[in-house]
Amino acid sequence: MSLGAVVEAVVACRDVEASVAFHTRAFGLDVIERNEEEALLGVGAGATGRLRLVPAPAGAEAVEDPRVWDIGPRLLGMYSRDLARTTRMIDEAGGRSLPVATYPYGSGTMSECVALGSDGVWWTLPQAGAAHRPSPALEGDPDRLHGELHTAVIVPDDHEQALRFFTDGGGLSVLFDGEMNGETFERMVGMPSGASLRLTFLLSADQAPARFEIMSFTGVEAADLSDRPLGLRRVVFATGDPAAMAERLVAHGGVRLGERLVHGPAGLEVELREPPGTAR
Repeated sequence: MSLGAVVEAVVACRDVEASVAFHTRAFGLDVIERNEEEALLGVGAGATGRLRLVPAPAGAEAVEDPRVWDIGPRLLGMYSRDLARTTRMIDEAGGRSLPVATYPYGSGTMSECVALGSDGVWWTLPQAGAAHRPSPALEGDPDRLHGELHTAVIVPDDHEQALRFFTDGGGLSVLFDGEMNGETFERMVGMPSGASLRLTFLLSADQAPARFEIMSFTGVEAADLSDRPLGLRRVVFATGDPAAMAERLVAHGGVRLGERLVHGPAGLEVELREPPGTAR
C-alpha cells in the first residue's frame, strides 16, 4: 500500500477569481469546475495533477509572500516545452520569473526556471525533454505548451523526518536525492551566495502526475511559515485504502485532522482519496 498521484493541490487565495485569471493566462489551464467559492483547474479530462483554488481565511490578504527557502508547503511544478514563452506568459499575467538556468542532469542537461505566482506560490518549471516523467497532457497534445501539475514541493525544518513520513509511512520511493549548489542554482532559486539546497524527488509506483518533492536549504535564514494561511496548503493523494493509509501516516508522525485528513511535515495537509474512477 502506498500513496499514488497527487490528484489535487489545494491553494488558498486572496481572490479566487484573480487566481483563476492568473493560472489560465500563465499556464493555459482549463477551468474544470467552478462554483461561487472555489475553482478546479486542470488539463482537459486529466484526472490527476489538478489545482483547486479556494478562498483564504479572512484577514489573510496582507500576508507577505514567502521566499523559496522559507519553511512550509512551498512550490508547485509544471513541465514547459518552451521556457522563454513560459516566463513571458508568467510575467505578463502578473507573476515574477527568475532567470532560466541549465545544469548537468544525468548524462545530459536540464533547463529550468523558478517563478513566483499568485498568492505566494512558487513554481518550478523544467523544460520537457525527451526523457521527462509521464505527462498525459503533453503526450496527448504535441502543440500544448504546459503539462498538468508535475509536482508539489514542501520545505520542511527536518528533511529526514519528512522523508521518513512519505517513504516509510506513505510508501513512496526515492528517484533522486542530492545536493545542488553553486552560481547556477543561486541564480535559479534566488538564494544567497554560498547557500545550497537538497532535493528529494519521490515517486509512486505508476509515476503518474503530480508527483512529490522535499526540498531543504543550508546557508539561508529561513522563516517558519508552515502555518501561512495563503498559498499551497493541502495535497490530495490517491491511495487504494485511505483509512489504512491515514493510520500509517499518523504512526509516522502525522496528526489526524479527519478520517482521511492528516497534518504532515511543513504544515502540509495530506488528504487521502480513492484513485479517480474508483467505485464507492
